[in-house]
Order: sequence, then C-alpha cells, then structure tokens
Amino acid sequence: MFKRFGNVFKFTFHNQVSSKSFKVTTILITALLFLIPVIVFVIAGNASKNSEENKTESCGADKIYVVNERVPDADYSAMNSLQVENYTELQYVNAESVDAALREIEDANEVTSLIVHVYEEDGGRLSVNVIVPDSSPIDKKTAGNLCDFLEEQNQLFTVLATGISVTDIMKISAPMDSDVYSATGYAKGRSIYETDKESLDEKNNESILPTFNMILVYATVMLVYFIVLAYGASITQNIVMEKASKLMDTMLISVRAESLIFGKLLGVLTAAFIQLFAWIAAVVVGMIVGLKVFESIVPGKEFMVITFLKSFAKLGLFKPLNVILAVLVFIFGIVLYCALAAIGGAISSTKEEAASNQSIFVILLVVCFYLVLIKGLNSAEIPTWLYIFPGTGAMVLPAGVCAGVVSTPIALASFAAMVVTTVVALWLAGKIYVMMSLYKGNGVRIGKALKMLFSGNNKETAKTE
Repeated sequence: MFKRFGNVFKFTFHNQVSSKSFKVTTILITALLFLIPVIVFVIAGNASKNSEENKTESCGADKIYVVNERVPDADYSAMNSLQVENYTELQYVNAESVDAALREIEDANEVTSLIVHVYEEDGGRLSVNVIVPDSSPIDKKTAGNLCDFLEEQNQLFTVLATGISVTDIMKISAPMDSDVYSATGYAKGRSIYETDKESLDEKNNESILPTFNMILVYATVMLVYFIVLAYGASITQNIVMEKASKLMDTMLISVRAESLIFGKLLGVLTAAFIQLFAWIAAVVVGMIVGLKVFESIVPGKEFMVITFLKSFAKLGLFKPLNVILAVLVFIFGIVLYCALAAIGGAISSTKEEAASNQSIFVILLVVCFYLVLIKGLNSAEIPTWLYIFPGTGAMVLPAGVCAGVVSTPIALASFAAMVVTTVVALWLAGKIYVMMSLYKGNGVRIGKALKMLFSGNNKETAKTE
C-alpha cells in the first residue's frame, strides 16, 4: 500500500524545511516563546519584591483609642479581619474625647497607645487625625504608619465610623471556612494546614487543579484547531500539485496513490511538528528558567501557582507514559484531520477546486470544535463520548491523558478509533485519487465510482470500463 512512500516523504519534507520563511519563523517564535514566561516571572518577582518593600510598617502601638463624637460606640474590631500584616491584633477602644483618652493613657501608664480622632468636615466628609501622647516613646514617623494604614483601608474604616455594623454583612458574604484538625492540634487550635506545609500545598493544589485541567484542554483544542486549519489547506494543495502540472500520470506509474498522498501528508506534518515541539520546548524551558529567576528575586516567597507548578509529579500530572501516549494521540488526531484534507485534494483537479473542497475537513473541524466548547468546557467533567469519537477525541484526549483524568481503556479505545479512521481515510483518498485520474474529463457515475473504490485494482477496472 505504501510502496516508495519514503521517496515522496523526503522530497516533500525537504521542500518544507528548506525554505527561508520556515527557518526564520521557527527561530523567531521559539525565542519569543522562551522569553515570554521568563519576562512574566521577572515582572511577578519584582512586583512581589516591591510589594514587600512597600508594605505598611507597624505603628508601634497595640491599643488604639478612637474618639468619634458622632458615633461614640462604633465597633472597629473588624479592621483586624483585613489580615494586613502588623495590623491584625490591635485593640480598639472608644473614648468620649481626646482629653479623656489622654487621661486614661496617663492613668494606666500605657506607653504603646495612640489616639485616633474621627470628625466630620463641612460637607459631611470624615477626617481622621492620629494623636501621639507626650509621654509615648512612639515617634511621629512610626505613628504616621497608622495614618497610612487607615488611608489604605479607608472604605471599611469609614463604614465602621458611620456606625454601620459590617459584622453580619461579612458573615453573609464571606465563604464558609473549613479546616482539618488532628486531635492534638484541635486542642491547641491549630489545623494540620498550619502545622504541615505539605498538607497546605496539597489543599492549594486541589483548588487550582480543576482550573488547570480546563486550561490544558482549552490549549489542546486550540492547538489542534489552528494546526489543522494552517496545514490542512497546505496538504490539500500539495496533493493536487501534480494534477495541475500534468505530472500525475507519470507519478502514478512509479508510485502508488496511497504512498503519494501519505508521503506528502507526513512530509508537511513532520515539518509542522518540528516547529510545534520546538515551541513547546521553548515554553517549558522558559517556565523552568523563569521559576529559577523568580526564586532568586524573592527567595523563600511562594504563591499558590508557583507551588502548583512545582507539584506536577505529586499530582500525577505529565507522567512519562501519559505524556508519550498524549503525544501519540495528539499526532494521530492531527493526521486524522489532515487525511480528510487529503480526500479534498484527491477529488480536486485544480488548485481552485482544492480551495473549495477544503470544506470536507473544515466543516468537521468546526463542528467538533464547538461540540468540545459547549459539551466539554462548560461542564465539570468531560463526557466519555467526546473522548471516544475520533473528531472530538483528537482535541480533548491529549489533555485528559496528561492530566490523568482519562482511564486507560477509554484512552486506548479512542486512540485505536483514530488510527483506524486515519488509515481508512488515507485508503479512501488513494482510491479517489486514482479514480479521478483515470476518469479525468469524463463524468463519473455513482455506480462506476463505487465499483472502482471497492475493486481490487482501479487500473484494471478502468480498462474494462
């Protein structure tokens, strides 16, 4: 079936990779995809570093007397719930006046207390002054940090100062917290996530994993979609090339139609996969280098996303066997669509007809694309039939295998369906190619076409006709 396939493959592949545009595009995009993640991590690292440098420093106080003559009994304890470093354990006490607060501080000999005076300006705008007792060791610059904190959190502080209780609102709007305790830890009020970093990382990873799986599926779908669109048309045009240049009859004497079609298809796709895997490798290396740069900029600093990226092995993601199977599925999925594109080239006599007949694979590609978007990405779990059906399986199965969410029997069944469908499509393309060659210029009836497609030798059938 594929006699002298190698000669056609070498010729087509050489024509694809020897062009200047192929080399320039491959190198430029590879460099760009390497630099993008590195730059992103550098920016994230510098932003994190600047955030740490610019964080609000402590005001040096552990007790704040609040004088609010308009609402003297307001509760400001909710300010601690903001979890702003250095401002999570302040004690807020209401006072009738500034003088009264100063007397209380002096009588109790409190050296780490400050006074906040809240008053209403003309027009109803609230203003805040921070007052440092004369006997306090807290200097004005340090006390000014309390002003910075109140300015940064002015919305909540203003709500509290107007007498509106936010406690109930926060209870209603805030999600319910849940934790896991050991018996010893429960008595001490410390959950396992506070004492066990590995458990905390596992909890954070579980919250990110569903989103990551969805992104991985979406990325695979888009890759397959655009690769098939880009290279399917090229395959269709390559197959019709000999017909347009009148070399078809000469070619068919020495090369079987199936070998001609498969050689051209694989030659184009091999060049495409070289580009694609070079770009994927650039992204992976860029991510690794970017992580190292991030750690050098902000030593010891970790975010949930960073922890997740480092935990692929623990989560069962990208296991070597899964990656190999995913790559094979990904390749055969694209070959499947391109085999349909080859049928479009086989039934075409000119490049203009080939452009029109691209709809053979484009329509299926678009339908499968939207099926995945509607039925797959909008649900918590991708339906099994999307994996089994070759058209949609080519888009969703590689991501499912890498993420470990697809069982081995389903993965193998889907892969086998793709291989069988691809071989049938290539066989059909070869039969049609010969049929259209032998009957060029004559009308082909349905009965005659079916007889040629399923006969053992197309050329013999043509002679008898």
